[in-house]
Amino acid sequence: MHNLAMLPLGDSYHALANDLLVKCQPQFAVKTFSRGEVLLQQGEKQQYGYLILEGVLAALHISAEGGQKCKEFYFQDELALLYGNWLTDSQALYQIQVVKTAQLIAVPLAALDQPDWQPLKQQLVAQQLVFKEAKEAFLLLNTPEQRYRYLLAKKSHWLAQLTLTEVAMYIGISAISLSRIRQRLNLS
Repeated sequence: MHNLAMLPLGDSYHALANDLLVKCQPQFAVKTFSRGEVLLQQGEKQQYGYLILEGVLAALHISAEGGQKCKEFYFQDELALLYGNWLTDSQALYQIQVVKTAQLIAVPLAALDQPDWQPLKQQLVAQQLVFKEAKEAFLLLNTPEQRYRYLLAKKSHWLAQLTLTEVAMYIGISAISLSRIRQRLNLS
C-alpha cells in the first residue's frame, strides 16, 4: 500500500471541530436525528452544514433506477457539507442522510459568509481540500483489498459504525467483492 500517512483520511480534525463547536453553541441548537432521516434532498440547494457531535451521516447519489452510490461518510467531529455545491451555489448532487442516529448542529451556510466566520471558513475549505486529496489517493493508488486493509488498520472505528454493504460502497466495490476479500483475510 502506498504511504497515506502524509494525507490522513478523514476524522482527524478535532481541533477545527472544537473551534466550530465553540462558535456554534451559543447560536445554534443541538438536535437528534434518527437513522434514515434525509437532511438534504438530492437536487435541492443546501442551506446548512451539519456538525456531527455523535453518529454517522452519508452523502448518497440516488440514480433514476433507485441505485445508490456513496460519495462520503461523515463521522464525529466532521462538518457534513457538499463543498462543491456550496461554493458554486448549485443544487446538491447528493442527498445527505443519517446512517447512524446522530446529534448534530445545523450550521446555516449564510453564517459562514459573515466576516467574523471567515477564518473558520478558510480552515474548513483547506481541510476539505486535504481530505479530498487523501481520498483520491486512497481510491486511485490502492487495490480494493489495500483500501479495506487500510480501513482495518487506521479506521476500525469507522468500520464499527458501518454495515459491510456501506463499507463496500465507500471503497468502491460490491458487497460480494468485499465478502471475498474478508474471506481471504479470514474475517468472515
